Amino acid sequence: MKISLICMDIDGTLVNDNKNISDKNIAALKKASDMGIRLALVSGRYPAGVRHIEEQLGIRCLKAAIAGAYIFEGDKCLYSQYISRETAYRVYDIAKKEGGDCWFFSGENWYVTAMNKWVRAEMLYVAASPDVVTIDELDSIILNRNAVINKALVTGSPDIVKKIHKILSSMEFNAQLGFSSDTYLEVIPKGVDKGTALERLCEIYDIPLENTVAFGDEELDIPLIEKAGMGIAMGNAVKELKDKADYITISNNEAGIAYALYDLKIIQ
Repeated sequence: MKISLICMDIDGTLVNDNKNISDKNIAALKKASDMGIRLALVSGRYPAGVRHIEEQLGIRCLKAAIAGAYIFEGDKCLYSQYISRETAYRVYDIAKKEGGDCWFFSGENWYVTAMNKWVRAEMLYVAASPDVVTIDELDSIILNRNAVINKALVTGSPDIVKKIHKILSSMEFNAQLGFSSDTYLEVIPKGVDKGTALERLCEIYDIPLENTVAFGDEELDIPLIEKAGMGIAMGNAVKELKDKADYITISNNEAGIAYALYDLKIIQ
């Protein structure tokens, strides 16, 4: 199989549990890039968090952030989808009522309504800081800048996030839900997922889907590995993703991406 594009989720996939990229992964991906294979970071993170990983990797990448709702290369936005303001604020109200928290992502910007342990942990991972606003201030920003909300994200303990997911799943609204971890529930535009992000990247760069390989570990990565020519599950992936994968590599803590690229002879 001729591979022209390697797509990677970030958390639980490219990075280890300490949120670092192993030297083995960096060396393997540099070898792939030197062979002319394009690399794409496809993540639920917002743009600054994806850029931070690109800088760690030291290789220019295509980037699909916010679970595929915001695709960009360098500083140029190539594609953007969004949820309605009404949906975003409804999610916020439910999250707060049930003891969770809610973040909002608008293009390059990250907004939170309180500084807490979840926000501080994310700041360390993405090497960026959010704007702390009230919900009314956020609405003014969105309206005055003629901006959009690409994603809302619910955070909290696993039990709280599961409860909020159950409530939101029973409601009718123009968005879709997916877990990126047991403490992160993503609320993204309907019809947008990492699989559609891969399709969009292939359209933009004229790459056949069958010439792509994709790596993932969580529920949000299932559409990505299903659409790719070769879908690869990390050893630490959830069972639902492993069941859909063409190949299962070793874990993110063992440089599973590098292992698969060599084992499948994508690189030598």
